[in-house]
Amino acid sequence: MDNRNGNINKAQLLSCLKQVRDQLHDQAPLIHCITHPIVVNDCANAVLALGGRPIMAEHPAEVADISASAAALTVSLGNITDARAESMLLAGKAIKRMKDAENAKRASVIDLVGITCSPFRMELAKRFIKECKPAVIKGNGSEIRAIAGAAFHGTGVDVSAADAVTAKDPDTVHSMAHIARKLAEETGAVILVTGEVDIIASPNKDTTYGIYNGSPNMAKVTGTGCMLTCITGTYLAVTDALTACILAAITLDCAGECANAAKGLGTYHIELINQLSVMTEDQITQLSNIQRLL
Repeated sequence: MDNRNGNINKAQLLSCLKQVRDQLHDQAPLIHCITHPIVVNDCANAVLALGGRPIMAEHPAEVADISASAAALTVSLGNITDARAESMLLAGKAIKRMKDAENAKRASVIDLVGITCSPFRMELAKRFIKECKPAVIKGNGSEIRAIAGAAFHGTGVDVSAADAVTAKDPDTVHSMAHIARKLAEETGAVILVTGEVDIIASPNKDTTYGIYNGSPNMAKVTGTGCMLTCITGTYLAVTDALTACILAAITLDCAGECANAAKGLGTYHIELINQLSVMTEDQITQLSNIQRLL
């Protein structure tokens, strides 16, 4: 999905959503997710809600074999351990070998959780990007600025106020869009920057978009970022990286908006999963607000 003449229109989006989601339900692709125990259940349920088959294997002795048979791989640097770090690289290299050998749609997604607070995570991220060539690099504003070599202010796993992208300040949106596009051109990956406005930049020029959807409650529930990573990987199993990122962002963001009627964060958490499983392509399309940035 690449409209270089302006915003993505609703008819184009609806057609693409239906085609991709039909493929997911027909193919039920295996999605290998290496994430952390804090979010593993939610991530698996998010993949299932879209029609994929999650496998959450992370033992170094088996991940290469599992990724070799998977349609897509997602890795998250949250709550990292020695074994999980080793497994990420083994799995990433395995799926890259399969893609290179078969010239097939095998691809990986890396989520740069916490690289602003840990040199170990930063080096692991750089190594994964260099050796495994992920199709998608995802992170919040601070994390993307950090991996791109720009000034950043993040501590912990959250974006700092100084690095945040907000709809009220268009300068923050366009500044991050330029950083993301430059990083995309340097790495060959599609860059997915999460925040109040999600920014998606492709290595191809004139394909940088902003997603103006979502709910503040999403940031108050642990694991929504990791869910987005796994949703992206699920779509990536049946379509290109740019389309996967756009569809993943609007799918989760619109589900987050529809879950707002729930009372309390515990109920919101459950309703978010509910909405992922019941929202139709028409509902997502009507709610979506996608704008071309560059």
